[in-house]
Amino acid sequence: MYSIRDLKTGQVVALMGADGNIQDEGDPQVVAKLKALMRRDLVVRESQLGNEAELEGEEYDPFPEENMCYFGVITLRPDDPAFLPAFVRRLPYISNYEAVPHPSE
Repeated sequence: MYSIRDLKTGQVVALMGADGNIQDEGDPQVVAKLKALMRRDLVVRESQLGNEAELEGEEYDPFPEENMCYFGVITLRPDDPAFLPAFVRRLPYISNYEAVPHPSE
């Protein structure tokens, strides 16, 4: 599970399950925005898949949402297994929010 924090205030504004489902608790506007973002394709560099990007400290480039065709760039659809990890890492680059692991109770 992830806590979704507002980057400006640092407050938790929503929760997201490990499966990518946005919980209905929280700020209704944020929940609606996150659900809309989860339905969009992500365009990332191939090198930004998996743990390699984290290990190298590489940041995500905020590509426009329209489809592009460049070497080394992939479009991840919401049903792709690599989508959720990429979404979690890229969230601060496509919104004013970040996903952090929710503390276990």
